[in-house]
Amino acid sequence: MTTAPTTTAPAAVAAVGLDTVLAGDVPTLLVHKSYQAAKRVPEALGFMNAMHAPDLGIGVVVPLHNHKRTAVEQFVERCQLAPVIIVDPELHYASTSAWEARADGNVNDDWIDLMDDPQKPKPKWVGHTMDLQYDMGATVALSASGWVDAVDGTKSMARAMSFVAESRAHVGTTTPMMVNLTFDWRWLVDDALRATLLQEIVESNEPLWYLRFYWPEIPVRYGQLADAAILAGYRELAGLCALEDKQLFLPNSGLTGWVASSLGAAGFSTGQAWPEQAFARQRIMGGRKGQRPPPRIPRYFDSQLLHTIEYSEFERLSGFATHAELTTPYSLEIDAEGHSHELGGLHYLMAVAALQAKLKGRRPEAKSAREIAGASGFIEGLRRADQPAGLNNPLHLAAWAELLR
Repeated sequence: MTTAPTTTAPAAVAAVGLDTVLAGDVPTLLVHKSYQAAKRVPEALGFMNAMHAPDLGIGVVVPLHNHKRTAVEQFVERCQLAPVIIVDPELHYASTSAWEARADGNVNDDWIDLMDDPQKPKPKWVGHTMDLQYDMGATVALSASGWVDAVDGTKSMARAMSFVAESRAHVGTTTPMMVNLTFDWRWLVDDALRATLLQEIVESNEPLWYLRFYWPEIPVRYGQLADAAILAGYRELAGLCALEDKQLFLPNSGLTGWVASSLGAAGFSTGQAWPEQAFARQRIMGGRKGQRPPPRIPRYFDSQLLHTIEYSEFERLSGFATHAELTTPYSLEIDAEGHSHELGGLHYLMAVAALQAKLKGRRPEAKSAREIAGASGFIEGLRRADQPAGLNNPLHLAAWAELLR
């Protein structure tokens, strides 16, 4: 006998408005649409809004390269609750991009003309790129700019900003637009590159910045960024944006984006699947010809650990009296129906929304530090034999704690 799902439609609650989000007056979570299992994301947005408004701004990001135009339009139509709707042209896949993984993107045929970008900003191509986003339902557009190479960074930055300037000329001075740039992680750790980026932000009149950084490989799939130098770069970037009243949004940054939000960023995007949680170099996984791939590991985001772990490990750890379990509509559905990849991803989104909403108000960095200390304290309170190990061990906690000291 099948048990009926425990989720019910969320109550209608007015969402935080677009102007409030873009002013940086509320911490914001952007849900980056995954290629699969995104059918119930609009429902999850409703739950987020009902549970956390007015302390949380919500939005969606729909990436273009691996979606057909009809899929983008249909998803956007179902997400009208969200004040922030971004249709990301993902121009780091464009023909002039020097991004090392560009050729692996398999860009959908619907966007081939978009990826044929000019060496210099041509009004017709820039206008087409900007108008396309609005035509598909975007409420705020990203500038028609993409990869900024680390080789001759000053020249690369100047070229990218010329496309930003042409984008601004097309939409006009009063239309909200985010400066859309994608970098290698070296822009956060190299003194000269970081100085070039920060100087551009300070000197620009643009208030909204949508900056994506291509990380080195994360050792544990669904793990978190723990590189101290990169985290320090994020801290300086977020702090400067807050000081200069520039609103920084960090796409595909997972819980690193949450930490950065506590340090001054306006918001970040994440998603149900690993590629939406970390824009990072991927380990090449190879198997023998004809060999079946290993079964997918059932995973679950544990808010107590601030880490995605094996679901069986979550069940074990939740048996300890000191473990504080977060209940969401989807954790209840998992209890009733059993674990699935889709439900685990939806629970993750709800958990991250709860974390982001807690940052509203004074001293957000102290609030994130308390969450991190609580995670470490729970582990330290267990016997060594009972502590999570291997891929279930949240090794990033120490780096995050040091960052927030």
